[in-house]
Amino acid sequence: MIYINLILVFLILVTIHEYGHYFVARYFKAEVTDFSIGFGKPLYEYKDKYGTKWKIAPIPLGGYVKIKGLDNIFSKNNNIEEGSFQSLTLIQKILVLLAGSFFNIISAWFALFSIFFFFGIVNFLPIIGSVMDNSAASINDIRKGDRILEINNEDITEFSDIPRAIGNDSSVNIIIERENKIITKNFDLIFNDNLKRYVIGISSPDEPIIDRYNLIGSLNNSLSFIPTYYLASFSFLKQSYQENTLGDQLAGPIGIVKNADQMMLDQVRGVLFLFIIISLFVGLFNLLPIPLLDGGHIVYFIIRRIFSNSLPEFVTRVYLAVGITIISFLFIVVTYNDIFYK
Repeated sequence: MIYINLILVFLILVTIHEYGHYFVARYFKAEVTDFSIGFGKPLYEYKDKYGTKWKIAPIPLGGYVKIKGLDNIFSKNNNIEEGSFQSLTLIQKILVLLAGSFFNIISAWFALFSIFFFFGIVNFLPIIGSVMDNSAASINDIRKGDRILEINNEDITEFSDIPRAIGNDSSVNIIIERENKIITKNFDLIFNDNLKRYVIGISSPDEPIIDRYNLIGSLNNSLSFIPTYYLASFSFLKQSYQENTLGDQLAGPIGIVKNADQMMLDQVRGVLFLFIIISLFVGLFNLLPIPLLDGGHIVYFIIRRIFSNSLPEFVTRVYLAVGITIISFLFIVVTYNDIFYK
């Protein structure tokens, strides 16, 4: 069931991404010849009045939109046909390429708003549900039922605040409440090889609390989440790069499932949140200035405009070779991590 949910989430976000390209291309009167979800020989095909073939194919590894003339964007052919991608202005081309990521980000925001407004956010109070044997917590007399008030001078209001407060520190100054008494403790943490960080060795309580939001609260929280997510992602990537662990952090579909909360993926809220995270990632990743990605195409068209569309052929070949190399390398690293991830 988990893998089915993941496949459905992936196909939906691919459909949204490609529809963004389709919608803006059609708005600028460019002809779209194919819109396919999946690859291979179509299982279903329908041709609409605008000449677009809508297809569903059996290999669920992505999708594509084929815009007239888009296959020839790297050629020197100066014959520009009406309704082709080449007939668009530079700004129109950029908007078509940006549209896929924009639709992903907007759909992620809408899904996030729906979670806040209809379902609420599941949180756990910072009360210790259990203490692991031979952990830093058990060694230093941290007990089940203790409420954590502060870690390293940071207030703890939810259980999820604890890893953030610890960060990369190998020791903690912790303030807890136990039977109406305030207790302060200082102790060293134990490194967890699987999580690759120092941990206290505790788990959350069994019963969560659900924070409900009204319309305004849902709008505010969903809008603020997206920049917060991207800033946190950049911070995480920077830290991983500095610690030389960036390659270990890359993961594909299998890795995502392995790292995800298995129970949450079987619930509507969990599936929606998975959709949000992957949509935001796909939206940003496709805008990176890497050849063959949307962001790379944008850079290519801008460079061509600077050189009055007379870019030497060898530059285009190098550009494509670099793109293929980068994408292939990322694919190999992600596949390796997915297969051998512990």
